Amino acid sequence: MASATSDRRQVSITLESKQGSESTRHTYTGEWFRKERSVYIRYEEGGGSEAEAVRTIIRIREGELLITRRGAVDSDQLFLRDGGKQPGQYRSPYTSFQMETLTEKLSVRAGGGRDNSDLTPPFTIEWKYEIWIDDEITGRFQNRLHVAAI
Repeated sequence: MASATSDRRQVSITLESKQGSESTRHTYTGEWFRKERSVYIRYEEGGGSEAEAVRTIIRIREGELLITRRGAVDSDQLFLRDGGKQPGQYRSPYTSFQMETLTEKLSVRAGGGRDNSDLTPPFTIEWKYEIWIDDEITGRFQNRLHVAAI
């Protein structure tokens, strides 16, 4: 049986996102942990005050990626390797809307040649998707999240 310390560790998270010709890259320090059949990444984005911060939790399980953000922005997005539109939502002090995500690609690559079932750092998740609002496409995104132990 694995010890509790082996199922929870500090990680460095690099998130690269592309929308059209715009690219962003952010690095965060967070926590990786395993719970039942899922792996979680938890980190905080944002400003210097609690009101500006956004707490992000990413849940990875076989064939799906769920991103939940809470704080200055509240959103829920589900991405499925098998595709299909999934309902989600977005709320900020300035706007609120229901949306759908259509996953075009979802892949997980574990480091060191391991298979994906382990998912201990390092590993990389890539996903490409469209956001739909009121049956109209409003954006296409391509993301890459790399997680490495500190």
